Amino acid sequence: MGLELKVEESNFRDLKRIELDYDSIEFTNRLGIEVDSTELSDFMGNVEGIGQIETLSINFSSQLKDLEVVRAFPNLRNIAVYGYQITSLDGMGGFQQGEYIKISTESKNRRRRIAQISQAPIKRMSLQFARPEDLDAIGECVTLNSLDLFRSMDLDFSKWKRVPLESLGLMQGKFKELGNTAQVESLSNMRVLGCRNLEWFTGDNSRITRMVIEGCKKLDLRTLQSFQNIEALIVNGNSNKVALNEIGELKQLKSLWLIDCNVQVDISNLKHQFSRLEELQISNMKNEQVLELSQLNTGVIVSGRTYTLKGSLRTYKALNGSLIE
Repeated sequence: MGLELKVEESNFRDLKRIELDYDSIEFTNRLGIEVDSTELSDFMGNVEGIGQIETLSINFSSQLKDLEVVRAFPNLRNIAVYGYQITSLDGMGGFQQGEYIKISTESKNRRRRIAQISQAPIKRMSLQFARPEDLDAIGECVTLNSLDLFRSMDLDFSKWKRVPLESLGLMQGKFKELGNTAQVESLSNMRVLGCRNLEWFTGDNSRITRMVIEGCKKLDLRTLQSFQNIEALIVNGNSNKVALNEIGELKQLKSLWLIDCNVQVDISNLKHQFSRLEELQISNMKNEQVLELSQLNTGVIVSGRTYTLKGSLRTYKALNGSLIE
């Protein structure tokens, strides 16, 4: 991995060449001086070594209002947009080698618009929600495979039918209910993290096979029944009292982790409810419960050990491979 070169926008003409050690560039503007994006782009396009830059970052202090500068980078793969002055993504058409974009302008810049996001063939995106139109813009992204969406309002998955999403992360969402994910035919992996207002799942969610739910304390776990084809499920940190049999019959479920949840284990024949179950971990189970369930359910690994999932690293591992390391 190469180094990141910081370029002060107000002095961009001081840059003579880009050394071989650098593959990333960040635009900052400590002086707050406005910069002509066309002049900046024309200049950068002629800087020696510009072809080795694969990652562009627009710092929160940048005075750029759009992404016209992108056309100066012929081999750009990744963009991170934090700029408080960004108003549009004009220039995305020049991001034809693009694979990933992060847009995180925070609450200080909710006026920015991302309607042009579909002009580049991006495969992965991390987006901090700012306005309802953001969700419509996502619906036009016909190359997008993976999306991490932060602080979103209610979602209408029917708007995303054309998006080839396989993996969706919903972080700190503001919605009370979530459902009908099956309208996105390719979507199979989900992460629902820190959505404190979420109370229930609704509709048809039968295409999801792997899911992590963390920090959703209000969620009614009985509504997990809408995920009829779930194979691997982790729920971490849910205080609602629920009996295991109330979760419903999930016939495809192989791995179930209920960590720091208020779950009453009220069944002995696990295979009756979860016919393909191979692994069950419920952190509040006592040793005698674990032993009894293990003896009564041959072929199922039963555990009551306390395991706290913290941070995205373990969450991603859980979704991308085995639920245990």
